[in-house]
Amino acid sequence: MSTRIRSLTSRSALVCGVLVCLCLVTGLHARAAEREDAAGSGAAAAIAAADTLFKTKCTGCHTFGKGIRVGPDLKHVTDRHTRAWLIAWIKSSTKLIQAGDPIALALFSAFKQQRMPDHDLSDAQITGLLDFLAADGPDADEQHRLRAASSASAADVEWGRRLFYGESRLKSGDLACVSCHTVSRETSFGGGLANDLTGAYSRYHDKALDQVLKQSCLPRVPALQLARAEDHESLALRAYLRAVETRGASR
Repeated sequence: MSTRIRSLTSRSALVCGVLVCLCLVTGLHARAAEREDAAGSGAAAAIAAADTLFKTKCTGCHTFGKGIRVGPDLKHVTDRHTRAWLIAWIKSSTKLIQAGDPIALALFSAFKQQRMPDHDLSDAQITGLLDFLAADGPDADEQHRLRAASSASAADVEWGRRLFYGESRLKSGDLACVSCHTVSRETSFGGGLANDLTGAYSRYHDKALDQVLKQSCLPRVPALQLARAEDHESLALRAYLRAVETRGASR
């Protein structure tokens, strides 16, 4: 009996040890994930803050890659000037001009003595803005601006119809919309697991509908490595749903 008890005790201790190790590993992974999430959130917040500064402080007089406006084009500005000089210039172009800085005087002369307003910004804020410009942030913002379904072509609408009914596959490999949804104004064909999408475009419009289309409808193991619908696929699907409503309204 004592031998059996010792054996059971040993097994229990082994199980407890394994469980403790699993808990420790899980905790370490959770903390690492939290740190990654925090870092990602911090980077996103920094980009958003720089983007706001660019739009509120710069775009009135400058473009990014589209030529001279009131002041010089800001594309590659961090290659043309040092960071230290740019920080001083953005804070107070007046001080640099009055101090006889040759670069400041050349710009003042080239742009018809239009003096750039002084900005009450911290070094950290300006550094974030310069990082944003150096990374071509304004171009990225332009590229990722959501395209409205109203701008889609007839070919986009037809492709959206094919994606909806599974005649063309989504790049992510996820299920076609028709697996769960119908568009009753067009046909009764489709799944009955989820809502009819006949009026989806007028209910959600482009932004919300785009977000829904990019999320997987059902839990996947393993999870999708891509958004359920890529940007151009989302456009086509939104264009098709919009066209369904437009055709119905004109009948």
